[in-house]
Amino acid sequence: MSFFKKFKFIIKSNFPNLVRFLIKIRDNNNFLRILKKSFFLSASKKVHGKKIIKSEKGVLLDFSIDNYVSYTFRPKKSINSEFSSEVYDNSSTAIIIQGPLYGLENFVKETLLFYSKIFENVLIILSTWEDECKKEILNEFKDYENIKIIQNIKPKTAFNVDLQTLSTSEALNFAKEKNIKYCLKTRTDCRVYKKNSIFFLKNLLKNFPVDKNYIEFNERIISSSIDTRKYRVYGLSDILLFSTTKNLIKYFDKKDYKTSLIEMGLGSYPCLKNDIAVINEIFLCARYLKMNNLEINWSLDDWWNKCRHLFCVVDANSIDFFWYKYEWKYEQRFSTNYTSDFEQSMQYSDWLNLYLNSDYKFNTDFKEKWKIKDGLIEQ
Repeated sequence: MSFFKKFKFIIKSNFPNLVRFLIKIRDNNNFLRILKKSFFLSASKKVHGKKIIKSEKGVLLDFSIDNYVSYTFRPKKSINSEFSSEVYDNSSTAIIIQGPLYGLENFVKETLLFYSKIFENVLIILSTWEDECKKEILNEFKDYENIKIIQNIKPKTAFNVDLQTLSTSEALNFAKEKNIKYCLKTRTDCRVYKKNSIFFLKNLLKNFPVDKNYIEFNERIISSSIDTRKYRVYGLSDILLFSTTKNLIKYFDKKDYKTSLIEMGLGSYPCLKNDIAVINEIFLCARYLKMNNLEINWSLDDWWNKCRHLFCVVDANSIDFFWYKYEWKYEQRFSTNYTSDFEQSMQYSDWLNLYLNSDYKFNTDFKEKWKIKDGLIEQ
């Protein structure tokens, strides 16, 4: 024991009242708090005996006054992480990384390296566009047995949802050929850092079986709290989805958007139904429900009921999920708001309240609505 620790122990043992008095002064003195506050933050500082990250060349300064500000550090490169692989057999699972590579080449490369490190026996499928996939990335991963890179020919379409369904369905069908039972669908601008995520998601499916009235659905579909909306009818986020390969093949049917609108009896684009824009994730969720011969009435009550019976929402931090887009430094931008009563994100706690209480609902006054102006949809 050092001299300082011995001295501290003697004082605490022999003068407890004095120690309590000094602690009271320390904890209730604003001036001392300001003096003690560290404006320069070290990202590689040891906390409870361990560094959070290996290294950080930059400088982080914090001069906040009116708010408690906390920080999350995630290594950009796999070489700076010490993750061990999962101890569970996930050979029945594939991780799909779908989308463009322009501007994301290094991010995607590191994601592949991360996943090959922490999800050793998982099939990892990158499904992207032929004109964006450089030889460097193909050569780097050509000898990785558990990594498959699919180069798709980009279709001519005005709708991003057509690009997503095509690249995702190609990956899903490859997984089906390999007899993969479960798939985790993500995007090229996303990354899962937590190593037991797949086992956790499988346990959620096991713990929350699909409602008995929907027995034709083999499993629920799990989505992330990032951009799954409480007040957006059929607003299940398509950024990250986990379910059986069979379910997701149906969810991402590559039939094009315009044809699907007609088959759903919704006419042509631009399309509104009960003030709801039938676009993007709303379209995908509604089409999935219709493909399974379910009645949908385009109301918040129906959306919340479908969440109860068919879907599940997991908090992004439960799987340490990072979305490298749209003000990404404000990580709680969807889930936490202290300036209004309007909370966009549906989180696990919200979903669980729905699941366990058939009469539970949120405020319908906050329903998201759209309109058509000059031939375009706007909110």
